[in-house]
Amino acid sequence: MADYRKNSKGKLVPLTPEEALAMREKEKKSSPAPQHNGDRASKEAQLLGSTKEAIALRKAEINGEIKLLQSKLRGEIDNIKASETAKERAGKHLAVFGALYLCTCTIAFLFSMSVLDTDSIAVAATLVTLVVTQLASILKTVVDTKEPKDPVELMSEIVHVTLGNEVKE
Repeated sequence: MADYRKNSKGKLVPLTPEEALAMREKEKKSSPAPQHNGDRASKEAQLLGSTKEAIALRKAEINGEIKLLQSKLRGEIDNIKASETAKERAGKHLAVFGALYLCTCTIAFLFSMSVLDTDSIAVAATLVTLVVTQLASILKTVVDTKEPKDPVELMSEIVHVTLGNEVKE
């Protein structure tokens, strides 16, 4: 890349090779090369020490950012859990423990058959069947019940149906 200078009229004009060499020599004389003294090892140790400090500082910054991000994510998870409806919470609970409840009722029935006398087994079987049936129906209603839609969503669906567009679910 060519060096330029301003002429007497203020326009940029390229330097001649002699002018460019003279300017470079002048720059070299005005900023002499750094001089090395005999204490090079101590300077290296100082540089390494400051590098270790810089690394430690950066590591602390990154750890702080990680903790901040983790706390933000925990807060978002807590908000999601707090905004869950009872149906959603019950559905999740029953998805995990529903089979356990039914198995417990069945095991209780089988255990009661070995303990009760033959006249009481029919009554116990009827009661356990009633409980299991009711528990299964409660599980079904919790899982199958639709939540009421947001009024804005309902209006949007009405508009789409009116205009002949398909409703996206």
